[in-house]
Amino acid sequence: TSQIHCKWRNVASGEVERRLLGGDSLPDNYKLIYRAPIESYVTWTKNMSTATTSVLGLVAAYQYATTMNFVNMAQKIDIALLVSQESDLYYFLAGFVLINLAIRAFVAKYPLRIYKSSEKYVAVYGSQLPLGTVKHYFERGQIAEYKNFLNPWSHIMYKLGNRSSMLLVDYFKSPSEFHQLFATKP
Repeated sequence: TSQIHCKWRNVASGEVERRLLGGDSLPDNYKLIYRAPIESYVTWTKNMSTATTSVLGLVAAYQYATTMNFVNMAQKIDIALLVSQESDLYYFLAGFVLINLAIRAFVAKYPLRIYKSSEKYVAVYGSQLPLGTVKHYFERGQIAEYKNFLNPWSHIMYKLGNRSSMLLVDYFKSPSEFHQLFATKP
């Protein structure tokens, strides 16, 4: 693990760890062993996805409730700059849904932090809702590589307990912390 990748391990990291531990509502006996990069970008992207989906959903619901015709919506809003035909609108909609599903799948599989307490671990993921986190508890030895030839990120996929997750090995506090996850109980 290089110091360039793990800038959070500096002198003030104890204060950062306490703040994160308190924010994740975990007892003081847990120690931070993994902190993923780009947490703020993941959160921002998830929140923008939620906002745009909500706004477009509300507009579509209003249009459906008032006219029951989506084709008129394209004509009323005058989106000729975006689409040249009605079918283009449906392609944009399908692409928008697929991109949002990909964002949600990434958020569900990307642990922001992992804490350790003796033989127990807690992985903290971003919530699918705009605020909050989701905790996943697992024990030492309950990790395995998760191989799937259809997944382009299969080299970073691991099964933590019963949940598949993307772990970036360089962001563990030390390489031994990563390898201890695989050790079976004595």
